[in-house]
Amino acid sequence: MSLRTIATEIFHRTLAAIDVETVVKQALHLSGDTLKAGETEVRLSDFSRLIVIAIGKASLPMARVAADVLGNRITDGLIATNAVTGEVPNHFQVFTGGHPLPNQGSIDGAEAALQLLRAADDEKTLVLFLLSGGGSALFEKPIDDSITLDDLQAINRVLVGCGAVINEMNTVRRFLSAVKGGRLAEAAAKTRQISLYISDVNSDDLSTVSSGLTLPGTATRADFDRIVAKYDLITQFPPHVAQLISGDKLPEMPEVAVSEAHHLLLDNRVALRIAQQFAEQDYGCIAEIAGDLIEGDVEEMAQVHLARLQALHKAHPGKTVCLLSGGEVICPVRGNGQGGRNQEFVLRAAMHSVSNTIAILSAGTDGIDGHSPAAGAIADETTLQRAASFALSSEDYLQRSDSYNFFNALGDAIVTGPTGNNVRDLRLLLRA
Repeated sequence: MSLRTIATEIFHRTLAAIDVETVVKQALHLSGDTLKAGETEVRLSDFSRLIVIAIGKASLPMARVAADVLGNRITDGLIATNAVTGEVPNHFQVFTGGHPLPNQGSIDGAEAALQLLRAADDEKTLVLFLLSGGGSALFEKPIDDSITLDDLQAINRVLVGCGAVINEMNTVRRFLSAVKGGRLAEAAAKTRQISLYISDVNSDDLSTVSSGLTLPGTATRADFDRIVAKYDLITQFPPHVAQLISGDKLPEMPEVAVSEAHHLLLDNRVALRIAQQFAEQDYGCIAEIAGDLIEGDVEEMAQVHLARLQALHKAHPGKTVCLLSGGEVICPVRGNGQGGRNQEFVLRAAMHSVSNTIAILSAGTDGIDGHSPAAGAIADETTLQRAASFALSSEDYLQRSDSYNFFNALGDAIVTGPTGNNVRDLRLLLRA
């Protein structure tokens, strides 16, 4: 079996193993009158109203499980997703927001959720939030009415392309949002609330999933101002948004009471451990998780991964080795092509590894990589040679941020479509 086949199989088998509905079914149980959600237990008879709000790329499968478990006990339901795939549960409003850029559906979904929560803000209401990544774009309402949809899209384009890491982007989004930084939870502060998470952020930092809809996080206005200055955002944002920021007209984050009812169900670490198990037990690899290789400049990360793979190979001569990592590389956009951070990582790594028997795969667990229809790409020691036969210049495609069309021409783009999941990216490097 070729290394490229092994890498591809590990990726797809890992996606199947982290199925969202399976994970949520393990965390959400109804026994008589008692609902157990994560580690939290409540008696449903204590409440006259049960609201379920699901937001993010995994919102639909999460909501389907909640509907199966709770049935007609749900009095109101809302789903904000980026793509409607599979069955939509009954009695749920569904809003299709934009990703990576917000659209009118993003705003409509956020406004509907705020109205629903404000109308039910009392102690007899239980709210079950089902949260996953992607909500930073697909669920949004500006903090000020002067900020239009065009402005929101411009802000997000700047943030995605400026080189900021995800935590920095989410800090900026929080201060410009009427639903992030805990403001969604604040809309119904008197209610009992439980939040379950499918996380696409760094380990244990639940306040940054979808920029923190029910958790305020620890970022301050000083942090916001530092990030704005670091990436010179004032000069890149729409003029009246820049005026709001420079005129100190943005409110501070709310002081949301943080309960213990926030439970992580699935994240990138779980996916990596599953991939490692497949690599070792089913493919006979020496597999190592590089837990420190999470975020960083795409070129530097490509070289560091290859160096780490070489060291692993040297330590285990005669064995097939597999280096695994997850997270999101930083990949500033330079051109107007179709591409994404995963495909650019693979292309850059391939350019440094032409002489080795190797396979390099990087793909998003959400099935989406940047502005392309692919989840990611795979390369091996033949990639550049095959590209040359088609007169494809890797350097030209990098300069245009067009890595998708490079790999698509070779048949090496990984296309899954939206997966209904989102636990960041998976990177697999194999060497024999």
